Amino acid sequence: MASTSTSTSISRIQFTNITDKETIYQRCLLVIGTCHDYASVPAPGAVEDFIAVKARDALHQPLGQQNWPVSQGTFRCLVMLQPGANKVEFQLHHRGQTTTSARLTVLYQPLLQLPPLHLAILVAKDSPLLIDCPPAKRGAISTAHGTLDAAVLKLRMAAYMWQAMTAEDLRAKGLGRRCFRLDEEWGVDTTTLASSYLQSEPGSSARMMGSVAKVHVVRSEKTVAELRDADVNRRVRHRRELQTCFEQALTRHGHPFVGTTRPVVAGMFLDSHYSVEQGAVLAHVALGFHRSTGVSHAVYGSHTTYAWPRFLEEVPACLLDLTPTGDTVGHDTCQCATMRDACFVGQGAMLEQVGYAFGKAPPTDALSKGCIKDWGRVFVAQKGSENHEAKWELMDALRIIATNEHFRLPGDRALSRSQKESNVVIRCALDQNDEPLLEISSKAGLARIQFLDPSGKVVWEVDFCRKTAAEHQQQDDEMPIKAGPAIFHLSVPELEGRLDRSQPSSLEVLAMNGCARKAQNVWMLLADQPFLKVPGTSLVLSKRSVRAPALDGSESSQPYWRWAMLLKRKHQQGGGRLTHASRIDIRIGATMDGAVVYYADGSKCNCGRANQAHYGGHQAEARSLSEDEVFDISRISLNKAGGWGSLHGCRMTLSNGTAWGAINGNNQNEIQHLEISEDERIIGFYGQSDTGSGFTYEFGIITAPKSVVDSDEGLPRQIYDMPELMNTDGGLSPQDQHHGGESDMEDEDDDDDNEGSDSDDDVDMD
Repeated sequence: MASTSTSTSISRIQFTNITDKETIYQRCLLVIGTCHDYASVPAPGAVEDFIAVKARDALHQPLGQQNWPVSQGTFRCLVMLQPGANKVEFQLHHRGQTTTSARLTVLYQPLLQLPPLHLAILVAKDSPLLIDCPPAKRGAISTAHGTLDAAVLKLRMAAYMWQAMTAEDLRAKGLGRRCFRLDEEWGVDTTTLASSYLQSEPGSSARMMGSVAKVHVVRSEKTVAELRDADVNRRVRHRRELQTCFEQALTRHGHPFVGTTRPVVAGMFLDSHYSVEQGAVLAHVALGFHRSTGVSHAVYGSHTTYAWPRFLEEVPACLLDLTPTGDTVGHDTCQCATMRDACFVGQGAMLEQVGYAFGKAPPTDALSKGCIKDWGRVFVAQKGSENHEAKWELMDALRIIATNEHFRLPGDRALSRSQKESNVVIRCALDQNDEPLLEISSKAGLARIQFLDPSGKVVWEVDFCRKTAAEHQQQDDEMPIKAGPAIFHLSVPELEGRLDRSQPSSLEVLAMNGCARKAQNVWMLLADQPFLKVPGTSLVLSKRSVRAPALDGSESSQPYWRWAMLLKRKHQQGGGRLTHASRIDIRIGATMDGAVVYYADGSKCNCGRANQAHYGGHQAEARSLSEDEVFDISRISLNKAGGWGSLHGCRMTLSNGTAWGAINGNNQNEIQHLEISEDERIIGFYGQSDTGSGFTYEFGIITAPKSVVDSDEGLPRQIYDMPELMNTDGGLSPQDQHHGGESDMEDEDDDDDNEGSDSDDDVDMD
């Protein structure tokens, strides 16, 4: 980076988020920097300082000039790039003069081999092609902000702003400057005011043309009245009709909205309208929907677009405009009192839906909760811009990156299927001296580890994304996405040096595939050591489980039946022989009733209360196992959701992909997976069950080293005599073993076919 200055006493312009000759992969770039702060010595009546941005592309064609405000010695500006080397000059203007300047070369390389985000506007078949525009925007006397043409310009500019914001946010998170590209076509370049109106000047047609984001105008078969039907807009469950209408219009439109190409579309309803009489915005719905094998789309209304910028030159003015919106347009629960508020709400909320279209599942926010109020601080320097909250949540950003090719960068290594589906494992392990270790692992690699105090404040954070980004920056090399370690260990002394042992410390872990896991109390986790030493040998068995929220958070003294069992055990006829599990029956009804393991010798063992005579479960599913498949279970998925307090569902998977059981829900945030590493085999199960109902509150796996299990000798014989690997008395006193008898919930199940866990598919254990 080279810089020139007219005065040696004036601090030079410096760029804080980009380096000279850096390669950029998206067209719209957010540049952040610092300059001399003249505001520290203000002059009465002085014109506000600003940064003038001038650019030339690789063909030496000027790209126009835009002015951006300066605040407290900082500036933010958007730069539209052309393929190749872009020479960009930044001039600081103070009192009508250029006081200092700096030049920056930016190499723009569009990744045309990656799929784009498509833009579309839906219009009714009898649409007047107008949008809401209040008098403050001269809606009654001018069509500059209220026509279909204006809506096209505004949606296009908003998409470029989303692009710049996303790329900068992911860069700051240590994930590289990555984002989606837009589907562009050759046409009139409307991104700047100059290029949009040069068509009126003779001989200027070549200058105004270029690659620009294409906005498809899609015609609906619905009329304006049908789209604005009050009943459809009033009842939430019927608002899906508007989404369906948009889907059908895309299908009729055809290319590029073809399901086989899996496009992602950001769509707008042109005919949205605020009804003063009804006090509601009609023909508007904010929804995003992701399909892994079809058209994914986000839809939003046009009711705030009057406040959106059409060109780059209008961005600062729109984001700083405090003009009241008036009474003729929707206020969106009083969030749109001013023009800038309307712009914040509209652009930010629509980007939220785009996030859902890319695969972030509702209802949690893909963008941070401060996105709307801080939206303007992303693009225009203001007080507090450096700490704005208009950001993607890291978990959602990682999930979107892992599941969409749109966000790839050169040098990225795509996650394998097992890495994409892998969960975070938090457990207690042993070091070489048999001392406990906190072990955190994920096949996808770790992204971030946070320790929180009882108030929820983060007291210690290990951010692997930013750490690897800093290493790349020091080496001045390309910044592909790079995961943290797959396994991370922390010793008890290390934890005690950072955390207060007298206070419960929770742990939140995020993997590079966006999967998260939380441990409520690190100290309890370390105290309940998940391993078993086999007497007379050096063999150590590992244990890990999924516990129901009611079990993790309960301070009740209610006893639970602790059980364990092995997939191979002593033959019931003795003689030193062993028998193997020949069938596993997973009993799922309205909740997880339990499971039953049948053995080749005709015996069986409950995964639950040993004395339980029968299990319910209308979704029960069993599978027979050959002797070669006994130790071939590679994954157990468990659903923690549900209002019963117990685990909700269970599904087992063999290494060949064969699966059985029922997850009993589709909330992916509540589904956790117990997976084995490449050097492990599952040899048994353990858990806790209610002493009354028998419902499962904890289900876990017992693993042994693969080298031991697969050896000619197999597992040592001592294992089959260990009482902690048997289901006997539940670890309870005789009175607690029969606590509550048959629960009231189970009796109610028999009387209620719709809500109960039991059904005609009960299994008799007598």
